[in-house]
Amino acid sequence: MNWKGVVGQKRLITQLENLIQKGQVPHAQLISGPVGHGMLSLALAFSKNLLSFGAENAQNPNHPDLHFIYPVVKKGTEKHVFSSDYASEWAVFVETSPYGSYAEWFEAIGVGNKQGHIGVAEIEKLHQKMQLKAFGGRGKVCILWGAEKMNGAAANAFLKLLEEPPKNTFFILLVEDVEQVLPTVYSRCQPIALGPIEHQALLENIPSDFVGNKEQMVAIANGDFARLHRLLSNEGAKSYEALLVEGLRTAFKARGNKGVVFSLMEWSQKISALGREDQKDFLAFSIQFFRDAFLMNYALEGIVHFKSETDFDLTKFAPFVHSNNITPLVRLFEDAYRFIQGNGNAKMVFSDLSLQLTRLINSN
Repeated sequence: MNWKGVVGQKRLITQLENLIQKGQVPHAQLISGPVGHGMLSLALAFSKNLLSFGAENAQNPNHPDLHFIYPVVKKGTEKHVFSSDYASEWAVFVETSPYGSYAEWFEAIGVGNKQGHIGVAEIEKLHQKMQLKAFGGRGKVCILWGAEKMNGAAANAFLKLLEEPPKNTFFILLVEDVEQVLPTVYSRCQPIALGPIEHQALLENIPSDFVGNKEQMVAIANGDFARLHRLLSNEGAKSYEALLVEGLRTAFKARGNKGVVFSLMEWSQKISALGREDQKDFLAFSIQFFRDAFLMNYALEGIVHFKSETDFDLTKFAPFVHSNNITPLVRLFEDAYRFIQGNGNAKMVFSDLSLQLTRLINSN
């Protein structure tokens, strides 16, 4: 079988191959996890192997028995909007950004900050498609990318399709947030939690001409290929380091000086002005930064990944990250990450983070 386009995930690939070989593929699977872990690429390759339509088409979405549903936004005043209305944009997105986020998809179709959804008319149309005879005779596959974006009516309509699935029809639901999926839909799918991509697989996908610290990039990526790609593409680590160091220096000045609070708010506004994916990458960088500082404080330099790109001396900062504040520091940034991922108000999230960071970094 061919898994071209999938980075890592070797253990899961083996499991999926066994399902195909034994003829035990369930009619509905729900793969959950960050899009950067590769759920779309995995679903594409799995579908290709299931339909057996050739290794050269591993990332090609144009097969008559492979159908896609994804969140979309109305272009004008039309009553309904369908995934097929954006078929050409989707084909480009799948080819160029198979690890792309929902936000990147909405940007690609030019809808600004609008949040797309999957409507009931889309699912009713899917009912009709799934009743048609398979073109290749081996069955039909429907990939629902962003399945948690189905509204209530759409989810209930899709539930009926799951309860009485057409013969030789397979559904692959891809979601980032399982909690947003209708429980009765979830219960009728075989769940697969997509874990982080293996460390070595990420290392092997860093271009050979990259001159920076590969281990640091992989550590910050934390199993997310999309984040690794962004870090390598725009020198993100350097800008995130400079931004975090600015915040830390301001936080130290705030001790006993309430007037610095205004500077903290200005710093938080800089983060709020970033795009949502950049905000998440900044938080991921910060988490790894504090972990490395903690390790250095306890003389474990051998496993520290951090290498400054702004001449910042981590050894001087390390004593301020200790056993009393490392856990709440990491939790603070992890909580902020979760809020941002859930479309929380960025200004509120980072304003609170700046104040909590000041308190924790000045604690004994």
